[in-house]
Amino acid sequence: MALAVTTSMTTVTSVGLSPPMNVNSLLPVVNNDSSANSQIITLMFRPLLWIGTNLKINWQQSIAKSITVSPNGRRYIIHLKPWRWSDGRPVTAQDTLACLRMIQEYGSRYPNAGMGGMPGLIKKAIVMDPQTLKVTLKRAVNPIWFELNGLSQLFPVPFWRWKHYSMNELYKLQDNPGLVSVVDGPYKLEHFTQGRGISFVRNSSYSGKPAALKYLHFKMYTSDASAFWALKTGVLQAGMIPHYLFDARWMVKGLQTCISNGGYGFNYVTLNFTNPKVAFFREVKVREALALAVNQRQIIQTAFHGLGVPSFNPVPTTPDTYLSPEMKQLVADPALAYNPSAAKKLLDDAGWKPGPEGIRIHGRQRLQFTMMVPDTSQTLIAVAELLKADWQTIGVDMRLRVLPFNLELAKLHPHGKWEASMIVWSYNPDFYPSGDGLFNTDGGANYGQYSSSKMDTLIRESTQNKGIKYLYEYEDYAYEQQPVIFLPYPEYIVKYAQDITHAQLMEGVYSVDCKPNPLH
Repeated sequence: MALAVTTSMTTVTSVGLSPPMNVNSLLPVVNNDSSANSQIITLMFRPLLWIGTNLKINWQQSIAKSITVSPNGRRYIIHLKPWRWSDGRPVTAQDTLACLRMIQEYGSRYPNAGMGGMPGLIKKAIVMDPQTLKVTLKRAVNPIWFELNGLSQLFPVPFWRWKHYSMNELYKLQDNPGLVSVVDGPYKLEHFTQGRGISFVRNSSYSGKPAALKYLHFKMYTSDASAFWALKTGVLQAGMIPHYLFDARWMVKGLQTCISNGGYGFNYVTLNFTNPKVAFFREVKVREALALAVNQRQIIQTAFHGLGVPSFNPVPTTPDTYLSPEMKQLVADPALAYNPSAAKKLLDDAGWKPGPEGIRIHGRQRLQFTMMVPDTSQTLIAVAELLKADWQTIGVDMRLRVLPFNLELAKLHPHGKWEASMIVWSYNPDFYPSGDGLFNTDGGANYGQYSSSKMDTLIRESTQNKGIKYLYEYEDYAYEQQPVIFLPYPEYIVKYAQDITHAQLMEGVYSVDCKPNPLH
């Protein structure tokens, strides 16, 4: 007998992507760009371009119907579909332009400033007619890069309702439900209590395919352990199994299973090139040695319980849409990138000789540093412990400092006293992984101030020139240089109730692919 399909689902934010987080914003542009806030906002407001989990534009889910690009890659004419706000008004090009004006006015406070050239790359943007917007850039660029990283940041907004507020006022009112009473996405806000929960109801006026759920509710748990127990007791109908509770997964019985790819990102250890105490990070041989000593297979098997993929550069492994042939070869055979003996030789050649207790020294300096680890996940702490052991085998003394995630971020400023830190990076909205903002000299997320004129050139070429070969050259050079130490990337077990369809589940998750897998 077939099981009746439900019309409602209760879950938490960031399922299949990261530990759950609180929602503290309902508005585009002025939010802090956390995965939780981004997830909630895209339920109510549809982006101009919806980037699918295959890292290509999903035109069916996008408000844009098509984009006409000039041969030199400087002019973009954006054609909108017929679309309506929940109050019946048409969604117009003026609404999209209003979002760009918000980004421009918000300036350096905008968390994605600089990504995809936004907004400084734009020379002029004008409304040609109610359904057409023309954007002209200051210089020619790679159209795929600008569409995936720049235009993907734009949301049509109800400017006729928000135009009476300054950006400072919108920032202060970003958690006010009154500002999102009119939306153009598949769901409308029903109730929001900060720190408790947020509820949505299907938008009956939605111009796209009707939402698969009538009601969607998110509880505001802030630890993956709390969410696990809520899933076990049936409070949640969908959630994920943290890696450190892998052996307890059988306690969550009678549910369907899929395996999430963990989103499109990479994990790494960022190094502080400006701190004189760890000036050895500026030596490429030291960085290469640290990378060669990382046993990625062991991390995947031990910390991730087999749920993960090797990763050796800043372009993510899954999906491998933009992975170079050289990197695909390493992913297929990770042993090629694991060689402690070669790591020791590199350190010998760089003048670091074994000293007391097996820790290498150069003159009077020990090869020693402290790495910050965010306390948001026991899995990250387990990975850090494995790294400590790997690096000790080649004569490197790494100390751990576990601290709250917000405190870690606060310390990651240029010329700070920190030495190294574990980072989880998600490509959103910079879906084309060109490295701008990450490893170029003036990149906003170049926490350690790595600087290389060749890297700057390769990143610039990947954003300006058509053709994937420029991206391949950048990622292969990043593996060679190790501006940070690249780590394997986790996958996650996601569980959901028997009466929930896979399509319904996918409306309650964000930025991940999740393939059914009954074996877990």
